Amino acid sequence: MNTRKASLARVKVKFPDEIWISDVFRKFPNVKMEIEYFLPYDLEESIGNSIIEVQDFNIEKLIELVATHPSVHGFTLLEKEQNKIRFNVKTKDPYLLYALIKCGVLVKFPVNVREGYAYWRLVSSRESIDKLLTIFEQKDINFELLRIGNSPYILDEDKERLSIEESQVLDEAIRKGFFEIPRLISLEELAHHLGRSKSALSVMLRKIIKKKVVLNI
Repeated sequence: MNTRKASLARVKVKFPDEIWISDVFRKFPNVKMEIEYFLPYDLEESIGNSIIEVQDFNIEKLIELVATHPSVHGFTLLEKEQNKIRFNVKTKDPYLLYALIKCGVLVKFPVNVREGYAYWRLVSSRESIDKLLTIFEQKDINFELLRIGNSPYILDEDKERLSIEESQVLDEAIRKGFFEIPRLISLEELAHHLGRSKSALSVMLRKIIKKKVVLNI
């Protein structure tokens, strides 16, 4: 097993006002929320797929707000208790996933959310984390670096390693600007350039992103 040490950054990131999470915290100030999982759903439309756990005393109104919010492209209730729910939500992600994959930074889930801010634990080399934070600054993303230092996690490079084919596809996607914000090439154009079908490329890119974004310990 090939392992390596890395840096751990704790970063506080504000959700854009138009995203449903911001509305939830404006209208339910005492809500407790965790993001259990966050990966792409529709690469062409930049829609992310999340599993969220929420606790609040007014759970029915909260469900209604999320399910009908204009930023939400899909809502499925997975579990429900008196004051707690767990649900799957699909929503627009204009920057985070693409910035993470472009910089090669891993996320340690779950992610705690408080007062409309997500508290991310980001693991990678110091250089890659600095590159990600530079992108945040360039895109006027509201964030605060809370702490950075040596990571307690030993990264297993075998879990992150891409096949030769996956590496070639990722390198070309980055070179052509697929992970730029805004994107410089569409999924369909990239598929045509690589001589692949759009659906096959979409499946491969989701697998690549899962390997390169989610920290598996």
